[in-house]
Amino acid sequence: RSEGGLKHQRQETKSGTMSRPLVMFSNAQQYAPVPGSVPSSLDEQPVPVRGGDSDDDEEVSVFGEVCAICKVLQSNLFLSSLLVFVPLGIVAGALKWSDTVIFTLNFFAIVPMAWLIGKSTEDLAEATGQIMGGLINATFGNIVEMLLCVAGISQGALQVVRCTLVGSILSNLLLVLGTAFIYGGYYFPEQTYKKGGALVHSSLLMFSVLAMALPTMLFISLQHDLYLVQVSRWESVLMLALYFQYLYFQMFSHSSMFEDDGEEDDEDGADMGPWTAGVLLAVLTVLTSICCEYLIGSIETTVVSWGVSTEFIGIILLPIIGNAAEHYTAITVAGKNKMDLSLGVAVGSAVQMALLVTPFTVIVGWVLGQPVHLNFYAFQIAVLAVAVLLTTSILHDGTSNWLVGSLLVYAYIIIAMMYFVVDGAST
Repeated sequence: RSEGGLKHQRQETKSGTMSRPLVMFSNAQQYAPVPGSVPSSLDEQPVPVRGGDSDDDEEVSVFGEVCAICKVLQSNLFLSSLLVFVPLGIVAGALKWSDTVIFTLNFFAIVPMAWLIGKSTEDLAEATGQIMGGLINATFGNIVEMLLCVAGISQGALQVVRCTLVGSILSNLLLVLGTAFIYGGYYFPEQTYKKGGALVHSSLLMFSVLAMALPTMLFISLQHDLYLVQVSRWESVLMLALYFQYLYFQMFSHSSMFEDDGEEDDEDGADMGPWTAGVLLAVLTVLTSICCEYLIGSIETTVVSWGVSTEFIGIILLPIIGNAAEHYTAITVAGKNKMDLSLGVAVGSAVQMALLVTPFTVIVGWVLGQPVHLNFYAFQIAVLAVAVLLTTSILHDGTSNWLVGSLLVYAYIIIAMMYFVVDGAST
């Protein structure tokens, strides 16, 4: 009530006139007259109660989710600018342009989608609780590599599939982890992380090398592949069983071994809601699968046109696509001195590739009737074993600096140079 209205009410009371009663509507938060009463002044005019708030709230909610997506895109303008290659790559594949153009356009199209898939997965996992969030991260953490492998199996490019599996592990252990150590070492002379989690990851990687090397050694010893596919399939089932045990170990029984002490205090919330993240994740997965099909189908001609080996594309180029999100995340958190999180992204992704994606690929080949096996050939197994031993020797003391990061990056450059200059038939 205004001051004039109150004076008018006091004058009416003194003259013996009863002022009309007032009631408060809590939902409208406005004074409204009792039905049947007559307003005595302009101040006492009834205020209509506004309706239709649900439609306005829905519009505000949609607008907020659109703003959230725009915020995510603005967080990395370089990767966001690469989204222009998505329609170009699909159009190039649909119209059957030259294979080199199709490969190049779809290569750059998958990079930003891998980043957005990683972000959507994180936001969706944060809104679904610890159990479902862990399963979502485990399923979609390496979805790009899975899609590349499924596309390769469906088109019979089994050698490309095996090279992509090895290359993704090498990329995470040497390139991603090495650059994270270099970037973190630029701001901090020495960084520390929990040795327990690092040693668990190292042991799992050593087991993975053993599991992938045994079928190779069996093939070398017997000089035929009669039992190779059968051994690889049942071995893949055991590797998947161990991976799910590792998930339980990491998320529940020994989660403290893999977390930073102050990680939860500094962690940013999700930018997108669960529905927005889920829809975006589904759309991106479909688009990525389309681009992967066109990419794999154009490799054979691209190899001849560029004068490089299939192994170079599979081991060096294709893992860059799938590791774009891990590379960015591991480096940025290392600059904030969150080394346990950085190791969880880089080394944890390598473990996921070895114990989840690799047996998943064999089982998909089993379902599709393709003879996918774990014979990675002697040279690739030797490279993988040395890379794992090198990473294990660095992680054993719980400290890192920029020098050990340079060591890992140089090792990756040497491997990449070797696959670039040597013909695939020789290796």
